[in-house]
Amino acid sequence: MANVANCKKCGALFLQSGKRDICDKCFEEQNKLISEINSYVTLSGEQFIPVEDIMTKFNITRNEFEAFFLAGKFVRISNKVTIKCAKCGKVIPIENRTNFLCNECAKKLQNEI
Repeated sequence: MANVANCKKCGALFLQSGKRDICDKCFEEQNKLISEINSYVTLSGEQFIPVEDIMTKFNITRNEFEAFFLAGKFVRISNKVTIKCAKCGKVIPIENRTNFLCNECAKKLQNEI
């Protein structure tokens, strides 16, 4: 059964049927944005593109980029995008990552646990 909810992105009321927390309009806009980002990176001709460039060009936050990435929306381009380690700032490829730490910081963190 569908519930009435407020869209997390625009605040509009919508019928929520499943796990999606945004309305149909925002969902379509999000899919269009993801498609545009994938096309931009694929067609850029650059070997690597910093995530900061993508964030600036498409006016998205790091949190938005990370959420899209972790949801598997950038599988096609993950080998072409770099990100700064969330702890030390070292530039790292995001390919096959489940976190945004370089290997050294991830090891240090694991040793601290």
